[in-house]
Amino acid sequence: MNRRSILGLIAIALLAGGLYLLRGVPEESIPYPEFEQSDTLGGYSGRPIPYNEVLLGYRSWFGVKVIVYNDLNDVMSDEEFDALDLDAIKQASGASFVIPNGRRYWVLDRIESYRVTPRRELGGHEFLVPAVVELSLWDLLSRKPYRPTTVARDTIYTYLAGTKVYRLIDPDGKVYTMQSATRAIAPGQTIDQLDRLSDRLELPEGWEFRIDILEADLVLESGGQTEVLQDDFQNTYQRNVES
Repeated sequence: MNRRSILGLIAIALLAGGLYLLRGVPEESIPYPEFEQSDTLGGYSGRPIPYNEVLLGYRSWFGVKVIVYNDLNDVMSDEEFDALDLDAIKQASGASFVIPNGRRYWVLDRIESYRVTPRRELGGHEFLVPAVVELSLWDLLSRKPYRPTTVARDTIYTYLAGTKVYRLIDPDGKVYTMQSATRAIAPGQTIDQLDRLSDRLELPEGWEFRIDILEADLVLESGGQTEVLQDDFQNTYQRNVES
């Protein structure tokens, strides 16, 4: 075998190895949740509603599928959440990466869905698996606050008349209402402190933060998918469907 043939084989081997690495997790190996529909609404109510999330990311070629796990069915203490072995979860699940997204609380009055959310064990705890987020590698690498992301889920969020809602308005007038807040970035952030959030946000040019008192119930239905974004403190907002 001559030198040119050897170099050719090396190039083919390197190309094959590069393609294998680029492939990431095969699509058929990603453990997507399987949803069923119910004839009745089920969910949770109260404000605030505490919960934690663990995000399992699966890279496939140049895209990333993030499967959301939450503990609304049995909320962990801070100590239990901190004790999760993320490396063990990554290995057991076959995920490309695992992100803890804890110490959150819903800033609304009811979460409901006709979708029956599957349950799975993760790190010794049972979690609900309510949603899948599809991202590009660029989305992941350039993740910034105030950048909308599309989330696949089927939920009905209700904010009752007479209650406060916390909103971001983009330069085009699109309205995003806070669905959940977090203590991950600001450990002492309580629901009462959200009243002073405007003093702490670094809003992009043309954006506005506003607090409204609802005159009537506000109902946000995702209808299979919805648009969400986060602020500087990873508080999460959902776009109002009417805006």
